Amino acid sequence: MLVHRVAGLLQQRRKAMSHPLTNCNESPEPSLPVSKSKVSVQRMESKRRSRVAQAAGLAALAALMIVGVAIAGEHHSNPWLLSWIPATCCVTNDCCWEVSERELRSLPDDEWEVRSTGQIRKRTAYSPDGKFYRCACDYDNVDKHWIKHQGANTRCIFVPMRSAAASFFRR
Repeated sequence: MLVHRVAGLLQQRRKAMSHPLTNCNESPEPSLPVSKSKVSVQRMESKRRSRVAQAAGLAALAALMIVGVAIAGEHHSNPWLLSWIPATCCVTNDCCWEVSERELRSLPDDEWEVRSTGQIRKRTAYSPDGKFYRCACDYDNVDKHWIKHQGANTRCIFVPMRSAAASFFRR
């Protein structure tokens, strides 16, 4: 009887080891899906709607910001100029631009002649990038805006340091 009892226990142990959850060689049987309560489904749906509403709100805000900048008309052809040219040179009205060295003629005492207008101006400052810049525009009282053109009143001239030094030795 003891032998039968031990044999029965061994058989039960083998059955347990062959069960999918205890045997690593077999994959477990899929369990039935757990049903979600109606309340948790409603909460998940509410959170999803909230995220969708937040995303839509952010998209609308971004669109309004882009339209606002476009309507404001705050465009500058070369924003980098705003970082080093003084506002007194009319740079904020997009009146400063790069010119060729041929458009300016070096004169004594760090003065420069604008060949297109004949105006003579003292160098305002050195340009940080080694190029020539001229700030020139006229205000149109009828249309109430600044006009940049070759014959406009030159307010500022920026030259590379090498040109200023070269003009000093040309005397």
